[in-house]
Amino acid sequence: MSYKNIDMTTYPRKDHFDHFRNMEYPFITMTVQVDITDWIKRLKKEGFPLFLCFQYAILRAANSVPEFRQRIDCDGIIEYDYCNPSYTVALPDGTYRYCMVNTDQPLNDYLAEAKLKQEKAINSKHLEEEGESRSHIFISCVPWQDFTGGTMPYPDSDFSVPNIVWGKYKTENYLALEEGKVVEKDKTTIPVVVFVNHALIDGLHLSRFFAGLDEELAKMEFK
Repeated sequence: MSYKNIDMTTYPRKDHFDHFRNMEYPFITMTVQVDITDWIKRLKKEGFPLFLCFQYAILRAANSVPEFRQRIDCDGIIEYDYCNPSYTVALPDGTYRYCMVNTDQPLNDYLAEAKLKQEKAINSKHLEEEGESRSHIFISCVPWQDFTGGTMPYPDSDFSVPNIVWGKYKTENYLALEEGKVVEKDKTTIPVVVFVNHALIDGLHLSRFFAGLDEELAKMEFK
């Protein structure tokens, strides 16, 4: 992926960048219970794969926020034009391999590519990533657990590749008042953890990502 260098003389967060880079632990971790009630009903009705479709929405939402495409580069910042996922594909022995697929294309084309890439990853003999790792967004899923928080491993305080992980979704019933009548409704949520470097990303950017995720899920078409 191509990238551009950010002009640090006009970069509005220069003071913030320097401030958080001086910290031993400059990271933010946020967990949000994302409402997927309508999305998962439509997905299941059409028989589409949950993990790959949710990842598609995650990556497109992340790329809509420029700060999620920025990386620390020495004392400066570079910004990629687009970042694809590096994600884990499970093996029969309980381990996994890394896989990278292009999400900057129509959903059905992405799903077809993912099928081929995952088969290739499963047959790979080594744990290795395709392409330049810092141009990726690291993705994982723990589908066996519903959780309210989490953190990620990192090599050093300049690590600036966003990590996004989600867990087991759950459906709960609740009572609501509609047209003067009490009705029983259901709500399905899924925990999404985002781990980023505060030198590049603030709470505002995290909020924009989650708003973008809601939009991507709402407009996703299964056909």
